Amino acid sequence: MDIKAVVIDDERPDRELIKSLLTTYCPSFTIVAEAPSVAEGKICIDKFLPEVVFLDIEMPTQNGFQLFDLFPDRKFLTVMTTGYDQYGIKALKAGAFDYLLKPIDVDELIETEQKLTKALAARTNELTASVYHQGEQHIIKLREVAVIQAQGSYTLVQLVSGVSLLTAKNMASLLGDFNYPKLKRVHRSYAINTDHLISFKPDGNEAWVTLTGHHQAPVSRSHKAWVKQLLP
Repeated sequence: MDIKAVVIDDERPDRELIKSLLTTYCPSFTIVAEAPSVAEGKICIDKFLPEVVFLDIEMPTQNGFQLFDLFPDRKFLTVMTTGYDQYGIKALKAGAFDYLLKPIDVDELIETEQKLTKALAARTNELTASVYHQGEQHIIKLREVAVIQAQGSYTLVQLVSGVSLLTAKNMASLLGDFNYPKLKRVHRSYAINTDHLISFKPDGNEAWVTLTGHHQAPVSRSHKAWVKQLLP
């Protein structure tokens, strides 16, 4: 499972240490950004839409708890990190998923990774979204999306079942609304659900993939390498 993570800590050595620990012992995580403050952390979260934020508590100007006020409907899970053990209960009451005391213990970090993986997997299976098609609202399970195809200012959502929904939103906007980690762009006009990937066939500079439900999509040259690596 690929978990996008942002690290927010005002101390550069602490940021470097947690990044090193995650890279070495927790391969599920991909560090997409880091920030030295709550304000800059918000910018990173808005830009990269991480699944997990590692958040220091004691920071100048704004402490870690104030980040929660900026995201009242936050979709990411938060692991709070601090050198002060009196914050544990407050962190959990504030809505943190977990709490790690500095210096971070490797075994505790690995345990947190395992808990996060289970929680995100369960959440992913239940995620839904509404799509307007021909004037009607359709509630779909995002795990059942196979392919998303841009069609001008419209977007075609193809489900594994064979159902297709055409919505009056452009592809970038729709992917942002869905915020579903398994939906990846593979072409200027296509995104696929990597969980449904079955086969990969090179075709000149591009390639074609087949997905569950006999759906197909082109893969542009810049995406070929990583898509191919998803298959055994």
